[in-house]
This record gives sequence, C-alpha cells and structure tokens, in this order.
Amino acid sequence: MYIDLNRKKILIIDDFRDFRKGLKNMMESLGATGIDEAASGDAAIEKIAAVSYDIILCDYNLGDSKKDGQQVLEDAKHRGLIKYSCTFIMCTAENTMNMVMGAIEYQPDEYLVKPFSKEMLLNRLEKVVKKKMDFGDIEQAMQRKDYLQAIAVCDRRLAEDNRNRFEYLRLKGDLLLKVGTYAEAVSLYADVMAIRDLPWARAGLGKAYYLSGNLNDAKEMFQSVVDDNVTYMEAYDWLARSLEELGQLKEAQEILMTAAQISPKSILRQKAIGEISYRNQDYDTSEKSYKNAVSLGKNSYLKSPSIYTGLAKALVEKQSGDEALSVLGSIKSEFRDDEGAALQAAIGQGIVYQKMGREEESKKAVAEAALLFESLPAQVPAEVVMDLATACFSIGDTDKGTQLMKELVRNHHEDEKVISKIQGIFTDMKLSEEGAKIINSTRQEIVRINNQGVRMVEEGRLKEAIDHFENAAAGLPDNKIIIANAAQSVLLYLQKNGRDDHYLSLAGQYLAQIRRIDPAYQKLPKLLELFRSVAEAAKQ
Repeated sequence: MYIDLNRKKILIIDDFRDFRKGLKNMMESLGATGIDEAASGDAAIEKIAAVSYDIILCDYNLGDSKKDGQQVLEDAKHRGLIKYSCTFIMCTAENTMNMVMGAIEYQPDEYLVKPFSKEMLLNRLEKVVKKKMDFGDIEQAMQRKDYLQAIAVCDRRLAEDNRNRFEYLRLKGDLLLKVGTYAEAVSLYADVMAIRDLPWARAGLGKAYYLSGNLNDAKEMFQSVVDDNVTYMEAYDWLARSLEELGQLKEAQEILMTAAQISPKSILRQKAIGEISYRNQDYDTSEKSYKNAVSLGKNSYLKSPSIYTGLAKALVEKQSGDEALSVLGSIKSEFRDDEGAALQAAIGQGIVYQKMGREEESKKAVAEAALLFESLPAQVPAEVVMDLATACFSIGDTDKGTQLMKELVRNHHEDEKVISKIQGIFTDMKLSEEGAKIINSTRQEIVRINNQGVRMVEEGRLKEAIDHFENAAAGLPDNKIIIANAAQSVLLYLQKNGRDDHYLSLAGQYLAQIRRIDPAYQKLPKLLELFRSVAEAAKQ
C-alpha cells in the first residue's frame, strides 16, 4: 500500500535534537514535507492541541522527571486531541520489560525499538494506516457513542470481509459488552473459541460472565488467561475484580501485586493495590503502592487527589500522622483551583486529626469540608461523600453523617456495592441497626417514585410521566436510573407526538447527565439510538 506522506501533518517528539533531525530526514526521504518537532511532552501536548496531526512519532523517555511518551498518549487521548485516523507510534532506545509493558498497556498504534530503518518505519506506517482505513467508520461510530450503529457495521463487514474476521469479531464483542447484551457476547466469544482458542476471546468471555454476575466462572476464565499468557495485563485486573467481588480480598491483592511486578508503570493498578491492601490492613504495602502511584502520576492526567488521600489514610494507620498531614497539604499545590481536591484534602485532614486525638482541629477541618461540599456544583464521587460522612460521625455530628448517607442511598439505591459500603460505615460507627432501617426505608422511597413513573409510561400517560420524572430527577441529580427513565419518557413522547424543541433539549440534558454519572451505563446506547432517531425525524 502506498502512503502519500506529502499530504500528511507529522509531529516528531524527542528530547534529543540529533534524533529529531535524523527522523525528520528519514521522513523527508519518504516524501514527507509537513513535519513539526517537539522537544518535551508538554510542548508536544501544546502542538497536538493546536494542530490535527496525521502521524505522531513519539519517544518513550522524554527526560528525567518529565512527561514521558506514555503520558503524552494518555493525556492526548483523554482530552480528545487525537483523531481516530491519526497514527501514533511509540519509539524508544530501551526495551526493558517495564518500559515495553508500560507502552503496550496504553495502546499506541505501533511500538518501535531504536534504532530502526527507513524500511521498517514505512512498513509499520503502511500497516497502521491500512487498518485504520478498514475500521475507520466503526471507530467513528464508537466515538459518537453510537454503539448500536457500530455493531451493525461490524455485522456488515463480517458478512463480506473474511480477511479481518477475527478483528471484527473482537470489536463486536467489546461493543456487545458496552451495550449490556451479555448473553449475546457469551455466545460470540464461545463461537470464536470453538474455531480458535484466542486469549482475547477467553478474556472477553470472562468479562461477559463478570458483568452478568457469574463471578465464579469469570474468575476461572481470567485465571486461565493469566496462566497461559503471563503478560496479558488486563486479565489480571479483571481477575482481581472478580476475586474482590467474591470477598477474596487477600487473593485479589496478590494478583494485582503479581501484575505490578510484570508492568509496574500503571498508575491505576498501583492505586488499586493501595486501596485493597488498606482494606486488608496491610498498611506497609498500601503506603508503598500509593507512593508509587503519586510518583507515576506527577506528569499524568491520571493524577488524582484520591491517591494522596489514600496515602494519608495508610500513613495515619502507621502512626505517621505528621507525614499524612504533609501529604494532604501538598494537594493544594498539586491541584490548584480545584475545589473538589480541596474538599478531599479537608476531609482527609479531619480524619487524620481525629486519629491523632486533635479534636478541635478535626472539627474545624470537617466544618471546612462541609462548607466546600455544599458549594460544589458538580457531582461529588460517592467515595468522597462516604469519607465526609465518616468524618462527621467521627466528630460526633451524627445528624450530618446520616443526612449524607441518605442522599447517597437516594442517588445509588440499586448499586449494591455502594449500599454495602454505606452499611459498613454505619456498622463501624456502632449504628448498624439504625443504618439498616435508614437504607431500607430510603430505598423503598426511591423504588416507589420510580415505579409510579414507569406505570404512567406503561399506561400511555406520557405527559404525566415526564412531569413526574422531571420532579424526581431534580431532587436526585445523580440517580442514573431515575434520569434514564426521565429521558425515556420524553423520547417516547416525542416518538409518538412529533417535534417539540423543548422536550428534545430536555432529553439531551438527561442523556448528558447519564454520561457524566456513568458513561458505561448499559441502557445509555439504546437511549442514544432512540434520541438520534427522534432527532432525525424532527428534522424532516
């Protein structure tokens, strides 16, 4: 396949001037003309934000204590700066297991070890560009979150193209998991395995089992993947999740630690080890893993205040309260002008001061956290609200703690993980019986509200259903089930009665809320498809 590089915008990222010059000469000899250069990860991100590049050639190591190639890729993908058709090739002079695994986990289009020849580079470019042409329309549908359309395109391609058959099957399996059709996903992966026992098919089958609640079969499937494919890192993470759901926390920690030995540069995995080892009261491992995550996250968009607060919790359990306070204090400099981060820091300080017996300082920090919480317009993660409730309980403010717990139940009434954690906090605070009553009565209240609206929809009283769910959604801004039913009632009304710009806008707002709360919510793709259908009809 011939690539006309003269028509491509190209970015070369490397901290060594001589290598940038050599690679530029190599690309020019292949016909390229529109070539830009960046000497650092930060400079690269600025250029990627300003120019829509077709090809990015990025060195892995961009200088000590600076953003590396992996972090450039993470950041650009997270911010939506790289279009699907862009080819991103990671280059490195090093081929240690840590670097190779770190790069592969974050999925550049290709990976080249220096030195490489002009012919090798051209071969990789041709391979990637050809694949992107074959899968471009599917990926574009996925970027629009039009997963049902993407599945339909996969089916068409499977009927006409045997060359990429397994790639289309793999992509279709991922899409089936996204839209929540787990039984169909199980069937697809089983059919693939009957033809060829591929690791991705086994891992996909494990995901389908896990997501449908078949945890023991999921555990066995993921275990078989890692037994036969020791560098299939995703399977370790899913195996750990399965073990955690089964209550096998020590085994889950061991699996994550094994994975971290193979590929230690994953921030999220280090954070997961920090969390689960804390639950296992292995505070030494928790401290070490959180510190690894802090270090890895210095120049990454994955840097999170929850990593710092997690580290502080581990430190205070080791009687290192002053160090914990220092870690929490650093949140202000690491996350400037971030009120959500300030909230987490204040909550952490309240808990640490309480553990240190400094009650007045604890009350002051918790009061500051409560004020920050009330002023935040955006959604606050459930884990952060639980920490604030715990801090309120610890200083004797039972009313505020209970109020926060009720709001959590109201917004997560069908999320058994959240409910279980809430009950655990009530139990830790010697309020087990009272907590159970609060949880049960609050859940019944929300179920009753939801059922009333669903019944109106079923009886065709769509206008009443819209009004009902609109009132409910206003008081439950983080309850994805209520908001999804609100969106559905509006869309069904539009489908039946035709164009109404106000209701079309309202449906769009509800769908945006669901995306904010849970982008992977399994009912979202079908609601988006219905919205697209209604919007198209409104144009006619």
